[in-house]
Amino acid sequence: MVKLIRRSTILAAACAPIAALSLVTSAPGSADPLNCENGSWWDPVANVCQPPPAGPVPLNCQNGEWWDPGANTCRPPVSPVPLNCDGGQYWNPITNACRPLGQY
Repeated sequence: MVKLIRRSTILAAACAPIAALSLVTSAPGSADPLNCENGSWWDPVANVCQPPPAGPVPLNCQNGEWWDPGANTCRPPVSPVPLNCDGGQYWNPITNACRPLGQY
């Protein structure tokens, strides 16, 4: 039991600087929407304002959908709505299915 406490203390001391720095620094590369002007639109992949498209006018997408300028259509949200899973299950957003706890 003493070894377990000693090892836990050493592990906590080793991880403390990393934990402290993660609280102080912000996550680099977080893509906040830019305030684009003059008909430009925000490209979330490149995190820049793109010039207005030459042909199609941006669609007014509803219900969390986003406008795909390449296809000129509204696309569903990137993250689907979580399912209401039964007890002992969790929602896997990658497969959009309920899975038993402990399984991937």
